[in-house]
Amino acid sequence: MATASDRQPPAGSADPAGPAPVPAEPGSASWWQARYAERDRRRPRTGGLTLARITGGALELADRDGLDALTMRSLGEHLQVRHTSLYRHVASREELLIETVDHMLGEIRLPSLDGDWRAGLEQGAREFRRVLTAHPALVPALTSGQLLGPNALRAREHALGQLLAQGWAPRTAVHVYLTVTHFVIGSAVLDTGGAARTGPQRAAMAELFAGLSPQTHPVVRRHAGLLNSPDGTEEFAFGLRVLIAGLGHLHAEGAGA
Repeated sequence: MATASDRQPPAGSADPAGPAPVPAEPGSASWWQARYAERDRRRPRTGGLTLARITGGALELADRDGLDALTMRSLGEHLQVRHTSLYRHVASREELLIETVDHMLGEIRLPSLDGDWRAGLEQGAREFRRVLTAHPALVPALTSGQLLGPNALRAREHALGQLLAQGWAPRTAVHVYLTVTHFVIGSAVLDTGGAARTGPQRAAMAELFAGLSPQTHPVVRRHAGLLNSPDGTEEFAFGLRVLIAGLGHLHAEGAGA
């Protein structure tokens, strides 16, 4: 839960010439644009606190204690610095989460550009899921802003470049990239949220299905074991295989060229 210490105090009084400009929403394209410009202007302090150290520490803290435990104050304690010093790099907990998500995406190992686009898409999707599975506490923060940080753009550039180099039309390549990316994110959100099927949840589902009336739900009751058997990894593998097979048909028909 964010506290008052997780929000930066107003910086100075309003400009007498007119109202201060409304700041960009953290995680939006305009916010990222301003962040990039700020980084270009800022000179790093020798031996000083860096954004990479802050976001790396935030990821460690979220992995260990959960997302709710990640506050500016707790992060300062984790890094053994005054929490107020964090505000030079991130103005709020919301900005911290957005930057930490991009830090996490830096763990993605990009696939080789030498192989077929199908292999590249599959390897990239599995690698993306691997990183998200390694940091389940941070998965809910994926939707807190647009994925436009340096590491997200690195992956976007790589995937689109491969698709375009192998004959996909630009508009269709963008759709393919976004479709696969959103599939991975959706799968991760389901696996880490309330829809995740753990052992106790599976047992509860089996009991629910067994108690259904054969008059109103004969199919669900009859196939209760099958409905309750796939785990998230199995579902992801099947869905990705079907998705790439469908894209292959689209490409073969010339719709992607």
